[in-house]
Amino acid sequence: MLQKTIIFKSKYNNLLLHPVPIKKVVPDWFKKLKKYWEQSYNLQNPTAKKCMPLLDSFTSGYAILNPVDIIFWSEIVDNEKRIQWRINENINLDDYPDINVGIQHHNLNQINDSFVQENEYIVPFKFLNPWVIQTPKNYSCLFLNPLNSGKDRRIRTLDAIVETDNYFSQVNFPFFLKKIEEEENFILKKGEPIALVFPFQRDNWKMKIQDLDVNEKANNHFSFFSSIVDNYKNNSWRRKNYD
Repeated sequence: MLQKTIIFKSKYNNLLLHPVPIKKVVPDWFKKLKKYWEQSYNLQNPTAKKCMPLLDSFTSGYAILNPVDIIFWSEIVDNEKRIQWRINENINLDDYPDINVGIQHHNLNQINDSFVQENEYIVPFKFLNPWVIQTPKNYSCLFLNPLNSGKDRRIRTLDAIVETDNYFSQVNFPFFLKKIEEEENFILKKGEPIALVFPFQRDNWKMKIQDLDVNEKANNHFSFFSSIVDNYKNNSWRRKNYD
């Protein structure tokens, strides 16, 4: 398999947390999960920890990391409840021209209520991404909320595709924030994965519908499950490297 290179650029790369392979920030719920939910001596009752497609979702691609702590809180301004944010007051972003760090608001007119979950604020935010991303010719990037992050994640990054082989600017990430209780706050921690970056080659596709060969399916099924464990891993799965 040919190895391709994705490049992350910033003139402040000596200050910022570098993007990392997404496998380095696997969520705690998955790391803590046992491989079997009952006695494992008979190798039955596997959990999601044994699922290779799920594992691929945690190990394929790269993570953009939040470079600084960002605190969110709600307060009343002009008799209106508003969500505010700030970074450490000892950092003056004006001292770092074009660093592209922080949060902005999107215009409410860009979305409708159907796009927002019940436990989220309707106002869309935008995470300013300090990195310019470059991929080889004919390769784009799919930007996603880190997959299967679990219920504890407080932000939901929206999904998008960008032609990173010919777009030479930072790609910012719209997101929704889960609601904060009054007189409380939420800190988006430094190092929190903001977005999954998944590079892929652009191809042209055409869809077809065909009948399934039942006999072929039965034969494949018998062969596939002739082993006790790791059937998909041994018969179908192919290793993928994102370093």
